[in-house]
Amino acid sequence: MLHRYLLLLCLTLPFAARAENISFVTENLRPFNYVEDAHLTGISVELLRLVWQEMGEDPQPIKVQTWEKAYYLLQHRPNMALFLTMRSPRREHMFHWACPITTSNIKLIALKSRAIKIDQIGPNSKLLFGAMKAGVGEQLLLYKGVEFEQISLTEDLEKALRMLKRERVDVIASEPEVVEQTAKALGFESELFEPVHQLGKLEGCYAFSQGTDPDYLQRFRAALSKVTSGEQYQGLLKKYKM
Repeated sequence: MLHRYLLLLCLTLPFAARAENISFVTENLRPFNYVEDAHLTGISVELLRLVWQEMGEDPQPIKVQTWEKAYYLLQHRPNMALFLTMRSPRREHMFHWACPITTSNIKLIALKSRAIKIDQIGPNSKLLFGAMKAGVGEQLLLYKGVEFEQISLTEDLEKALRMLKRERVDVIASEPEVVEQTAKALGFESELFEPVHQLGKLEGCYAFSQGTDPDYLQRFRAALSKVTSGEQYQGLLKKYKM
């Protein structure tokens, strides 16, 4: 009789949400998260694995998708985490946040040879801008009043950099460290490009979709906070030159 009671009690107790109940998705963007030699790596990937370890969770599969598709799914699919996602004012109430992975300066990048100077941008800007579809760079440009028709959107930063190199756009919106490492991977000289204007300084985070279990979020945030206060995190920052 006691055995049956204990079994019934176990069945009625709530189960703690685990990582396998969450779909983790990322994009291909150095140095945060990228595929190299068929292996997914980057500071946000390594940090995530340390967080799982701190939580006592087994490592989970991480799916790589284009940013535009992944960002769209994050807005409509429950129990999904997308990283690295910049935490902007417009996105603040759209998702649940676990921060930070890093803090980044979002800047306008130009060809150094063109010696472009920018004091401010807005509706009267004469430049042609490049940005990733649904990316924070596009959002910041629109927020500052740049006309949509002046922004050429691409699926990834590699395409944006090629457009910039061919002078199909005047500047692109991105993080300087990301541009430097992506340019190197493409075989471009990093000295070709230079930052010419700051758009904003934002936290890069793990963004969880609405409907994610609150208990899991609480445990994930606590584990992230503990890991980022330790030496292993400082080692990751040094390794990825952040």
